[in-house]
Amino acid sequence: MPHRANVVVRPDARTRGGARAAPPRGRLAGRRGGRRRQGANLAPALGFLTPFLLLLLIFQYLPLVVMAKNSLYDYSLFNPDLATFVGADNYLKVFTDPSTLQSMYVTLLFMVGMLVLVVPLAFLLAVYLNGKLAARALVRTMIFLPVVTSSLVVATLWTFLLNREGLFNSVLGAIGVAPAGFLTDKNQALVALVVMSVWQQVGLAAVLFLGGLQGIPAELIEAATMDGAGPLRRLRHLTIPLLSRTTLFVVVVMTVFALQAFAPAYIMTGGAPEGTTNLIIYNIYKTAFTLQQPGLASAMSMVVLVFAIAISLVQMRLLRTRWNY
Repeated sequence: MPHRANVVVRPDARTRGGARAAPPRGRLAGRRGGRRRQGANLAPALGFLTPFLLLLLIFQYLPLVVMAKNSLYDYSLFNPDLATFVGADNYLKVFTDPSTLQSMYVTLLFMVGMLVLVVPLAFLLAVYLNGKLAARALVRTMIFLPVVTSSLVVATLWTFLLNREGLFNSVLGAIGVAPAGFLTDKNQALVALVVMSVWQQVGLAAVLFLGGLQGIPAELIEAATMDGAGPLRRLRHLTIPLLSRTTLFVVVVMTVFALQAFAPAYIMTGGAPEGTTNLIIYNIYKTAFTLQQPGLASAMSMVVLVFAIAISLVQMRLLRTRWNY
């Protein structure tokens, strides 16, 4: 009887007869070798990543877990052992306390003011910096310098500029205008905080836009120019659409900054006048350390965290784009 080769058959829906031959041993050996190499590369990668992951766990995720736990208790920083479990009562207070609701509203106005001013100003600055101008590196450094300056230093500087005897009121007095209550008038104080924050952060947004502009292929600009598109048409129909992803990133970054703003209210106004500059992070600080209600402050922090995540997701949904190059 002639010798017949043994063929291993396995079910497979892609074959006509519902079976296919087993892969050659060489292919199996290659797959196993690739898996071994991946495993060998994984060990040193984990060795490099482990310190960073431990720091991330200890200083970011573990505090979030502790904060979530503390938000369910009522206690004082002086007597943390006498904590009382209150469940969701702290969260109910967050949404029923008039002071907290006002601080949320003020923070929302502050965030909208930041976005409305920072995004177009930063874009125009980036377009200007992307052109041919003398001392371009020096101009970029001057625009970016406030970003790397401490927020406490910037807030202190602007406090001296905006107070009753400050530089701005001195200029107004020199031209015969009465001094303005930039930091004491309830209709002007929040605007002053927005202007100061825009001055500090517009450089960062401009640098981000500048990176996006320099990433646009020059061939696209040249093709549009050859087709007869002028500077404004190129800006409207080419540059702005291709910068959609950069714009999304700038909007999300500025939103997070506005929600985390603390120094302007702490240094410049103390939340006054009449709570019109009582930003939510400053309100959390007062609740925890002045009113001695860290449980309620933890609940407020969790609400801000969830709101920041939710609004970032909404922005990414509304501003997402299919433009690619």
